[in-house]
Amino acid sequence: MSLLVNCSFATEKDHALDDLDRQQIFATVLGCLLQPCPPTAKGELINSDFPRKIWQTSKASAAGLEDQDRKAIQSWLKINQKHRYEIITQYSGEGYVRDKFSHRPDVIEVFTDLQDPILRADFIRYLVLLGDGGVYSDLDTVALTPVESWIPPTYRAHANVVVGIEYDKLDGSRWLDWTLDLQFCTWTILAKPAHPLIEMAVDRVMARLRRLAWKQGTTVSGIKASFKEVLDSTGPAMFTEVVLEGLAQSTGTNFSHLNLTGLKTARLISDVLILPINAFGSGQAHSNSGSPDEESALVQHMFAGSWKGNHDFPDEKSLIAELEDKRTEEEMKREALRTQLEEEHRKQAIDKQKEETAEVGATGS
Repeated sequence: MSLLVNCSFATEKDHALDDLDRQQIFATVLGCLLQPCPPTAKGELINSDFPRKIWQTSKASAAGLEDQDRKAIQSWLKINQKHRYEIITQYSGEGYVRDKFSHRPDVIEVFTDLQDPILRADFIRYLVLLGDGGVYSDLDTVALTPVESWIPPTYRAHANVVVGIEYDKLDGSRWLDWTLDLQFCTWTILAKPAHPLIEMAVDRVMARLRRLAWKQGTTVSGIKASFKEVLDSTGPAMFTEVVLEGLAQSTGTNFSHLNLTGLKTARLISDVLILPINAFGSGQAHSNSGSPDEESALVQHMFAGSWKGNHDFPDEKSLIAELEDKRTEEEMKREALRTQLEEEHRKQAIDKQKEETAEVGATGS
């Protein structure tokens, strides 16, 4: 009964997408027409609660986790005891996709072909949110407050997806190597199952992966993704584009990051709740991010980067250290210049005083 709602939302793409993206969109529409799609009627979403499920991904099974990962998991379990917890590995994820998406052979094909572990880890987060809903959060995150307290009471009856800002350029220049002026984080997302926005992300991932494979002259299984290609294909840059496009569709406006920059309190737009930087992005060295100790902080990301592998990812801590070194070097140069100028002024003052003394002596004689 929700076939048309589901397909139209999931397949409207940005006009700038190339022909390969459009071919994937056509295939998705055709798949929806031939196969029953999951229900996504907005009324059904509003009348349901957020599933009490917490999803995380790991290279290894629970038995092979490191102590720091176990501690992070405990932070979620301790304060969310009514929630079911499940950890998906790069191996068990394939079984989940085959079972949950039997009605979407295109999803099964792309996911099973995909071999890159970070691209798989990115893709599976959208798939578990689409298939079952609940909270997805990276393994290197620490829960600071119970999930059920994340949504302000005034929004609980209307929010169906919750996302947080990861980066906001504000009035300055872009920080380090960010490609967008504002970006949503993908390390933590809360959603009800079968939400059109999440399905839109799933379809966009498949289109971008197929386009990337075509560009590299290979198949999805042979993709070798760079740092930027990961961000644009499956990561937060892609997800940010989808969220902003979805909000523009639902509001019927030219909604953009400019409507959200400088956000200080939670804001509900249509049925998507946008949280300010400190909710999921506390403790960062940019975007006016606050401390994890502040009441507004809900989740802390520890930036372990366990999935990054050989993708030429710049390490954030190294980048920050490099930036601080540059700042220190610039301060030292400024201090040296200041000292030089002061010395020149001192010499000029001494020379001037000598001239004045000489003039007084000449006058007196």
